[in-house]
Amino acid sequence: MLNKRFLHKPVPSLLLRLLAVMVLYSLLRVVFYAYNASEFPQASAMSYLYGLRFDTTAMLYTNLLIILLSIWPAKFVAKKWYGILVAVLFVLCNAIPFALNLVDVGYFPFVRSRSTFSLFGFVSEIPNIGNLMSVFALEYWHLLLIFVAVVVALSFVAKYTMVDDVPDFYSSVGNGILHIGTRLVLVGLVVVGIRGGFQLKPISNSTAAAYENGNNTALILNTPFSIIRSVGMSELDEKSFFETDEQALEYFNPHKSSHGLNAANFPLTDNVVIIILEGISSEYSDYLSSSPKKLAGYTPFIDSLARNSMVFKGYANGLQSIVALSSVLGSVPSLSETPFSKSRYVMNTIDYPTKFLAGRGYKTAFFHGADNGTMGFDNLCKILNVNDYYGFDEYPDKSDYDGTWGIPDYQYLQYVADVLDTYDNRFVATVFTITSHHPFIVPSDYDAKLPKGDFPMQHTVAYTDMALQKFFDKISKSKWYDRTLFVITADHTNFTGADEIDYNKLYDVPMILYHPKADTAFLSDRVMQQIDIMPSIISYIGEKGDFTAFGTDVFDTLQPHFAVSKRDDYCTFVMNGKKIRIYYNGEVSVVNSNDGNLELSDYEYNFVRAYIQCYNNGMRNNTLHVE
Repeated sequence: MLNKRFLHKPVPSLLLRLLAVMVLYSLLRVVFYAYNASEFPQASAMSYLYGLRFDTTAMLYTNLLIILLSIWPAKFVAKKWYGILVAVLFVLCNAIPFALNLVDVGYFPFVRSRSTFSLFGFVSEIPNIGNLMSVFALEYWHLLLIFVAVVVALSFVAKYTMVDDVPDFYSSVGNGILHIGTRLVLVGLVVVGIRGGFQLKPISNSTAAAYENGNNTALILNTPFSIIRSVGMSELDEKSFFETDEQALEYFNPHKSSHGLNAANFPLTDNVVIIILEGISSEYSDYLSSSPKKLAGYTPFIDSLARNSMVFKGYANGLQSIVALSSVLGSVPSLSETPFSKSRYVMNTIDYPTKFLAGRGYKTAFFHGADNGTMGFDNLCKILNVNDYYGFDEYPDKSDYDGTWGIPDYQYLQYVADVLDTYDNRFVATVFTITSHHPFIVPSDYDAKLPKGDFPMQHTVAYTDMALQKFFDKISKSKWYDRTLFVITADHTNFTGADEIDYNKLYDVPMILYHPKADTAFLSDRVMQQIDIMPSIISYIGEKGDFTAFGTDVFDTLQPHFAVSKRDDYCTFVMNGKKIRIYYNGEVSVVNSNDGNLELSDYEYNFVRAYIQCYNNGMRNNTLHVE
């Protein structure tokens, strides 16, 4: 038995209070599940265990003031007035977060996700919120009773853990070291707890979405955590360019249905390898670039491959690596201030193309030679239902480390080839290279053998091209090679160090579809963006079914082919040879055109407005899942 006097000392009293709060968080998760069990058919004990991580962070955030007041190294901490003050604050600091948790118990069926900071903006825009709250209170009176019980429990804990005995901090050097040291250690643990562990970046809502394939995200999370972590995240505005979303869907529909017809008579394809080149623009390629080709000549192997491939006019959907992966694999562009993978909407229920393929027996994998956790790729892969993640941690020979980013492309691509040789047929693997990135270091073995170029980026592009050639030399002997579609693109462009930058080519990236057994090769001016890759792959391999994608099948001649990206307060569409800009207020204009025609057709005008409305409202209302 613990000595009662011991429990009334500052640190034990604080720990007991925090433990009680953690227990209440877990009990409210049970309440949340009990009211919404039908939404979580795959819930398990692990859902609750994962939830402890987020409960700990939320508990420490909301009790940070209590922690500081409780461990302050002063005698007045034991004063009655001080104890009452801390006790009242303890109840208030926890009653409010628990009230938000209970609000979500009833609110969840309407939005199918935990509330975020935008909840307060939503509530402030409801003119009759007072009346509505009284109605909800009557309808959910049982939740009010639970809230009262929670407040009573908090009050009981606060009362029976009042501090009345403070150690003499300064009676001796030993006492000072012991008690001050204990508090410093406690502060360190609080910092770790708030971050959610020792990983590179603090945990976020997307971390929760990465557990259990995103099936139980709302159950794993708690509302205070979701709100705290979404503070400062931009909210997409609800759009009403069309009176209803159904009218907008007539022009663009993110719900895709693949009929599984291989009308183009593509060769037998069991596997897909997607290669995302770090920063390598089409402008570095003789074959892909347009005149005057000032930067070209550093991708001889890619050029040789492209000449035997289907090549389209490639566009990136953004200018950062962090937005590329959700575009390429998820077919979701980032059209808000926050990259999609870091936004509140990453918690939405979306039937990604990768999830579609995983459900049809394809093994999915992602390879990236940088530190695990870089740009949150590991968490995003879990959300996208990518089975296996291979980062720096999985790479067998750490001595290959380049001293900056990770494993150089040559060694890493050789490793990727070895891993793919262990797979059975039917896999979709994605490889993301890293070397052609600042500080543009080419390993010493190849430094003098490759063209230097006019600026360092060109030198590393030549290195990555060489590494890719060695990769293909190796896998061409593999048993799976002849039944594999290779898609080669880039995450974004990088012209660092170039004397002149053509800003009209800022989004131009390779878009190469190569199959060893294909007898069709062409260079097309048809637009193909990153978010088109997965719909086009599904069409190419002939899988049948429904999924969600904001891109289109490049082989579907009946669909419009376009590219979209976001800058500042507008989105830009490249469509029908025109560069069309749509602002947040719905104003649409043509800013550039290949033939000088700056007039918008009715279809173009309606299409770009419909696209933004479908994106914004679909994300806000969480309606991007296939019914």
